[in-house]
Amino acid sequence: MTKPSEDLLTRFNQGDAAAFAELVELFGPRLKGFFLRKGVQASTAEDLSQHVFIRLYNSASRYQARGRFDSFCFQVAYNIFLDHCRSKKVTLHGDDIPEQSDERVQASEQVEASDRDQILRKVLAEQDDETQQLLELSVLQKLAYSEVATILDIPIGTVKSRVYYALRRMRGQFKKYEQDL
Repeated sequence: MTKPSEDLLTRFNQGDAAAFAELVELFGPRLKGFFLRKGVQASTAEDLSQHVFIRLYNSASRYQARGRFDSFCFQVAYNIFLDHCRSKKVTLHGDDIPEQSDERVQASEQVEASDRDQILRKVLAEQDDETQQLLELSVLQKLAYSEVATILDIPIGTVKSRVYYALRRMRGQFKKYEQDL
């Protein structure tokens, strides 16, 4: 069974230009969110997402379905992000991530949630870049460990152990900050 994104890419390669527009619609918000979580400004996230689509458009005919298209797409996004960081010498900080609030949450719960989010961002920002990348792909993007291993070009066992130990370490740090409140 193929995924809708792979079907769209096949249709695009067969000459259906509307299929690529559907791919853009499908992946646009996810890519923008990926870049926003990396700490870039919203306008830069839009630009970087467009660069991903340009690269996908130009390389669509060379895509070989050895893995999921989602993994391929985020591998391209990660490479473009690295290029952006190298060209701008950007430092990564989680403090620039815009906070989203849910209007249905009671005021006290909202303050509590805000405190937890702030602590989580603080704990995540304390991690090294490699750990942030692992958690971004495996937890936030919900990619399989095998896909993360492919994207980062490391063994799957390494991905599993690093994610496990990172989450374990972060749990302890989170509890420490939470007690300080």
